[in-house]
Amino acid sequence: MLSEIFQPVLDQMRSVTHKSMGVVNNTSVLVSYVGEPAGDDETFAMISGAVANGRPFLINGYSCVAVGARNIMEFVVYVKGTDAEDQKLCTLLAISISNLQLHCADRYDKASYLKNVLLGNVLPGDINMRSGELQIDADIPRIVYIVQIPGNETGVIQLLQNMFPEQDFIINIDNKNIVVIKSLAGNNNKEFVIKTAQSIVDTINSELLLKVYVGIGTPVKSINDIAHSYSESRLALEIGRVFDGDKYILSYGELGIGRLIYQLPSKLCELFLDEIFQKEGLEVLDEETLQTIDKFFENNLNVSETSRQLFVHRNTLVYRLDKIERLTGLDLRKFDDAVVFKVAVLVRKYLLTNPSKF
Repeated sequence: MLSEIFQPVLDQMRSVTHKSMGVVNNTSVLVSYVGEPAGDDETFAMISGAVANGRPFLINGYSCVAVGARNIMEFVVYVKGTDAEDQKLCTLLAISISNLQLHCADRYDKASYLKNVLLGNVLPGDINMRSGELQIDADIPRIVYIVQIPGNETGVIQLLQNMFPEQDFIINIDNKNIVVIKSLAGNNNKEFVIKTAQSIVDTINSELLLKVYVGIGTPVKSINDIAHSYSESRLALEIGRVFDGDKYILSYGELGIGRLIYQLPSKLCELFLDEIFQKEGLEVLDEETLQTIDKFFENNLNVSETSRQLFVHRNTLVYRLDKIERLTGLDLRKFDDAVVFKVAVLVRKYLLTNPSKF
């Protein structure tokens, strides 16, 4: 932990000044100290009374300086004593601690470590060892969600941190993608996974008035495989937004045939469409006809149920299906033709969307 790199600095300063000093984190926990430790009341007062970073302040007989980055207080360093020399010593200690934190935090920070695991920057053989050092349970089931936001919204990170307990991790990948690593101990069923994603979408929408997309990977049994779940959640967003752009929750396990089509070369897709629609292409079908087709597929090629849901006479629906057969050469009432047509629709959607890659 960071206490391991703070302690040698405190020991060296103690050997020169013989002063009691230490470092308190922003939750009033004494991280490292030498000499006489500050009590709980003093550490709480230091955090409560902290002023702007870098400026000394006095609390209950201690000289203190707040330390942090981007105007966010992370630690308070203290030296016992309140005279000018004590305040100067405390300022020097704060500078040393700040520099150590800046250069070594990634090694001891859980979020930075997990981000490197997701991106494949940690050797597989080191994952269990590093997880143990950071007190991360490596052998519990987890799943990765990627929350894709419209832009750099710091409020989303804060909201997600409030939503999930400490054993879950919120990691900011970039200004548009935030990762939630969710533990699944005892709750690894599909319903729970989808319900969690829905909760993310609904909460961000209601609290911040933002529409976000959530990609879901598959559950993994160990932190060694967490990068695999992350890759799947990325693909769920990338592929799902091509074929199911109207959905805000996209699961890798439900990509279906779209996952296969997305890996095909564009030229091969174009040849497929040319071969299938030798009469007329999909462009000849109007919006009403396309809606009829979608509803027909939703009802598993059931003519009666489709006509009922479309509020049209059964004969009207049969006429529309005959029209599609005349234009495209495919009779959607036949299973084989219906499969070919469905694949063709997905292929065309893939070619028209020209999806952006991660």
